[in-house]
Amino acid sequence: MDAEKQRVLGFFIEGAREHLDTIERGLLNLQAAMADPEQVNELFRAAHSVKGDAAMLSLNGIHKVAHRLEDCFKILQENPVRIDQQVESLFLRGFDTLHELVEKLQTGEGETDGDAQKVISEVEPVFQQLQDYLKHLSGGGDEKSIPPGFDSKVTTTLKKMLQILRAEDTKGERQKLTLLCDQLAQLDPGVEAWQTLLLLSKRAVLNPQASYKALAPILIKEIKQASTLIVTNKGHDVSPSANLRKLAGPEPATAPEASPAKPAAEPPKTAAALPEDPKEIAKLLIQQLDRKKLVAVAQMLVRYIKQAKA
Repeated sequence: MDAEKQRVLGFFIEGAREHLDTIERGLLNLQAAMADPEQVNELFRAAHSVKGDAAMLSLNGIHKVAHRLEDCFKILQENPVRIDQQVESLFLRGFDTLHELVEKLQTGEGETDGDAQKVISEVEPVFQQLQDYLKHLSGGGDEKSIPPGFDSKVTTTLKKMLQILRAEDTKGERQKLTLLCDQLAQLDPGVEAWQTLLLLSKRAVLNPQASYKALAPILIKEIKQASTLIVTNKGHDVSPSANLRKLAGPEPATAPEASPAKPAAEPPKTAAALPEDPKEIAKLLIQQLDRKKLVAVAQMLVRYIKQAKA
C-alpha cells in the first residue's frame, strides 16, 4: 500500500473510531438517549459519517454494515419506541460487527470483496430482525421522505471530486470539479442553503488563488456535512462556513450598463399581462430567466403553496 493511501486510511480509521465511541456510549444507555432527540440524532449522524467515509474509500463491508445501523437509528429518530432487552441486544450485535471490521482494518488486514460479502451475509439477519422489531414497536410509522437517491448520489459525486483533488491541478481538472458542483446542485433537495453552498464551492474551484491543498478538506467536508443535515431533516442548519466563503472570494461584480438619459417626467411602465395558460407562463419564464433564477422561483412557489395549504 502506497504512503498516500495509507495516510488516507489512517484518517478514516481515526475518524471512524471517534464515531464508534459515540455509538457505543449511546447504545450502552439507549433508554436514556431516547429521552433526548438530539442524542438519537447524534447516533444517526455517527453511523451516517462512517457509512459515507467508507463508501468513498470503497470499504464495502464497513459501508454496508454502517448503512444498516443508520437505517435502524432512523427508525428511532422518527418513531420513539420503548427500549427493551431485545432492542439493546440486537443493536449491540450489529455494532460489534462494525467495530470488528474497523479494528481489523487498523491491524493492517485489508478488506477483500469476499470478506465483505461474508460479513454482510452473516449480520444481515440481525439487522433485519432489529428493523422489523423496531417497526413493530413503533406501530409501523412511515418514513419521512427525502429526495430519492440523494444520499448515495452525493457520496458518489464526492468520491469523484476526491479523486480529482488528488490529481494534478490543471484548468481541465478544475472544469471537471465545477461540473460536479453543478450535478450536486441539480439534486436539489429543496434547501436553499444547499444551492448557496454549491455556488460558493464552484466559485472556490474557479479561484486560481485557492490551491487543491486548501480546497480539498473544506470542499469535501462541507458538502458531506450539509448532505448529512439534509438526510437527518435538519436542512435549515446548512450554512457555508467562513473558510469556504474566503476561498470563493468576493462575488463577481457586474458592470452597470450605460443607459441614455431619461426625461425627467417619464411615465412609469406598466407590467405586461401574463397569458392565462400555465404552459405559456412556463415558456415565458424559461425564455426570460436563467436556470438559477428558475430554481429559486420554483422553490418559492413550493413554499407558498405549502403555507397556503397549512
